[in-house]
Amino acid sequence: MCAKTDYALLAEKYSTPFYLLNKKAAIKRIEEIQKRLPQNARLCYAIKANAFLMSFFKVQDILFEVCSPGELSICQKQGISPDKIVFSGVVKSLEDIKRAYNLKVHTITLESKTHCDFLLETVKDSDRHIQNVILRLTGGNQFGMSEKDLEECITKIQNEPSLKIRGIHFFTGTQKKIKTITEEITFIEEYCTKLKKQFNLENLEIEYGAGLPYDYFSENDESSNFTAIEEFAELIENSNFNYVIELGRYIASPCAKYVTKIMDVKSDGKNNNYCLIDGGINHINYYGQMMGMKLPKIEHIAQKDLSDNKDNYTIAGSLCTTADIVVRKVPLCSPATGDLLVFNDIGAYSITEGIYLFLSHPLPSVLCCDGDKISLLRKAEETYILNS
Repeated sequence: MCAKTDYALLAEKYSTPFYLLNKKAAIKRIEEIQKRLPQNARLCYAIKANAFLMSFFKVQDILFEVCSPGELSICQKQGISPDKIVFSGVVKSLEDIKRAYNLKVHTITLESKTHCDFLLETVKDSDRHIQNVILRLTGGNQFGMSEKDLEECITKIQNEPSLKIRGIHFFTGTQKKIKTITEEITFIEEYCTKLKKQFNLENLEIEYGAGLPYDYFSENDESSNFTAIEEFAELIENSNFNYVIELGRYIASPCAKYVTKIMDVKSDGKNNNYCLIDGGINHINYYGQMMGMKLPKIEHIAQKDLSDNKDNYTIAGSLCTTADIVVRKVPLCSPATGDLLVFNDIGAYSITEGIYLFLSHPLPSVLCCDGDKISLLRKAEETYILNS
């Protein structure tokens, strides 16, 4: 993280819990990933993973996938150029599509025939300009369209000169194995080859959500492990198609930490020890954790010198539910009230998809480390106002 981060000092100044983003680490992460992509691929950051990181990436030659009107507003607030925005989302109203079109975003994603009709209506009622479009092919869920519906949309769009079909979008999930990715690449390239011939589509691109895996529970430093992107790059480097690669979790995961305070330590009398923290599952979410059974990387910042003797502790949160178990059986040396726990690799999704309104606990503050400088991106906010 930041050189010689004094978590105790930050906790005293900003209170706990808080997220600590690392600007330099985030920029380096993007650069290292881009370095490994072949010439026929461009990177797109899915901002739903962590919108706070987006401001660090403004000067990078990447696209930004936004999936809601709110995320589009964040882009505008952060000064992201519309020609870097891919406006996606499974539910879009006519007004949403009009807004994106009038902003002249780089690309509008169509996930249904309804979206297609909304866009065609928008074009008729607006000042026309050339608008890139990608059509999302379903992977067998609620997202995207069947081949039949997608091809009907292509026919409609080809009758509107101001709309340009840039490519086909395909995404089926996260944390995928390379075998699954290989099968998907073969499938989507074969389908796009068919579309090119059937509809005379030149320069058809593939926008692919790779869902590359990030190992939260490895004992190694995964922030410097780029095996997944390197294996993926080999799959597409000799392709006849240009790619836009959407990544969220794989980019954001190592770019932040979460700092929380131990508020109580106790035992149930049956050899089960507990550390109660001022955070919980409303702030911490590691994909694949399975009710706290897996152990992420955690640092114990104690107030006093510790012995080498460790006991297992369950880390539980502040929520009044038995589900609020963050991690089970963490080996700790004499944890005490007031000690800090630092959760690593917390940069993706925890900061955006937590159940923040449950029990009306405050929103954690969000800090940014940029070299030796610490800045406040979001102060702690009370949520009881929203629940009353």
